[in-house]
Amino acid sequence: MNLTEAIQSVDMDEVIDRMNAYAISLLKSVGVKNFNGKEPIDFVGDVILKVMEGKRDWAKAQCSFKEFLFGCLKSEINNFFTTNKNIYEDELPDVPSNEQSLNVEDKRNQVSELLKQEGADDDELTVFECWADGITKPAEIAKDLGIDVKEVYKITKRLERRLPKIQTQVTNVI
Repeated sequence: MNLTEAIQSVDMDEVIDRMNAYAISLLKSVGVKNFNGKEPIDFVGDVILKVMEGKRDWAKAQCSFKEFLFGCLKSEINNFFTTNKNIYEDELPDVPSNEQSLNVEDKRNQVSELLKQEGADDDELTVFECWADGITKPAEIAKDLGIDVKEVYKITKRLERRLPKIQTQVTNVI
């Protein structure tokens, strides 16, 4: 199926609405209020434009067109924050250098405990520990844990739904 057929095979208005809602949810989870003047719909528009121009190559995709668009959107937002990392680090609260409270390991344990209280299972806690150790790529986590990458994505989705629920408590710990 070529790009034109793929576009015609879906209700683009409905897909764009869903992509916009997805972008809003991803951007809210980050907790940053300013995106260099960009709105969630701008990310959606950028993705569609890149697909149309061929910068995001639909021909090589091995999934449905909708899945391809949502994957591109997630990648686009992640890339935006990766390239603008220094800008958003300024919005993070300063932590005093002579902090006498808990050490890093105690903080990790407290966040893990908050996740447990929220209902996180062992898989979610393991993925969280990987993140805390700086292992963030699903392929690396899957290799490290000896599981399928698809399973890591499922666990990550569950974990990402739990994190906003404990965000205020985590802020108090950190």
